[in-house]
Amino acid sequence: MAAPKARALGPEEKDECMKIFDIFDRNAENIAPVSDTMDMLTKLGQTYTKRETEAIMKEARGPKGDKKNLGPEEWLVLCSKWVRQDDEEEILRAFKVFDANGDGVIDFDEFKFIMQKVGEEPLTDAEVEEAMKEADEDGNGVIDIPEFMDLIKKSKNALKEA
Repeated sequence: MAAPKARALGPEEKDECMKIFDIFDRNAENIAPVSDTMDMLTKLGQTYTKRETEAIMKEARGPKGDKKNLGPEEWLVLCSKWVRQDDEEEILRAFKVFDANGDGVIDFDEFKFIMQKVGEEPLTDAEVEEAMKEADEDGNGVIDIPEFMDLIKKSKNALKEA
């Protein structure tokens, strides 16, 4: 498993991550020992090899970071990687559900089914077609995984702003 890329955390996500950090900051010194990292990862449901964990830790610490301890900023870098990975895995699972025939793309009929399930009122074919055109970024007539991820992320952002 490759190390996931970081993304910005929201205020609630930061609070949750810092609550976990506080558990591992045993002496209330605002540090958590690197030696506890594998234990932290396991308790958070993450499974990385020792080499992957070392690479993640090196990236979080930066070139001049303390090799024995993590500070809160470094911990948030780690959390941002896990949150992003969880989001993407959830979106991928949803994509697989909507890709009814399992061909790796969502076609018009599959998209129409999704739109009918999430909408309050039935949509016309023209309305579904218009929505699909917006989601189909490359214009090939189907929605692939990256386009679906973008669609979900845009929807989440729109809901947060509303």
